[in-house]
Amino acid sequence: MKLKKHQSGVSILEFTLLATSVLLVLFSVIEMGRYVYSLQMANDLTRKVARMGVVCHVNDKDDLATLAMQNYAPAGFTAGNLIIEYLDDSGQPVSINAGMSSDDYNDAYATIKFVRVRVSNYQYQLIGFLSFLAEGGVIAMPDMETTLPIESLGVVRPTLAHPESRHTDC
Repeated sequence: MKLKKHQSGVSILEFTLLATSVLLVLFSVIEMGRYVYSLQMANDLTRKVARMGVVCHVNDKDDLATLAMQNYAPAGFTAGNLIIEYLDDSGQPVSINAGMSSDDYNDAYATIKFVRVRVSNYQYQLIGFLSFLAEGGVIAMPDMETTLPIESLGVVRPTLAHPESRHTDC
């Protein structure tokens, strides 16, 4: 029997199938690593912004996410994905805005006991040819949050040299 004559090119086909499978698994493992890294980076951002929130003044709330994200955020992550809330002792959000009267502002400010930072609406985009692994190549990231008790909230203790009330500028 001379079957070998009719089997030329089969080894190329086998190599192609095997190489394709191995490369697909390799890139899937790399993509999984990128996904887990993005999860960790998003979680670290909540901790970093919460830490800044407990030591920076409440008026600087809108700047905190932007400050923390410099060279630190995963791909596609924006400051809008971070939600910063000041909470009272029961865990309910405290509303503080610039339009409040001075008395209302001071009353609300005095009730703040915690700072909570959450990641919301962040979607991880898979690299092009692996988009079949998720619907549209997009994986919705789980919501993450960090809650810390307040520290100074940016209020600087008066000293003999500076007896006036002042606060830090983050």
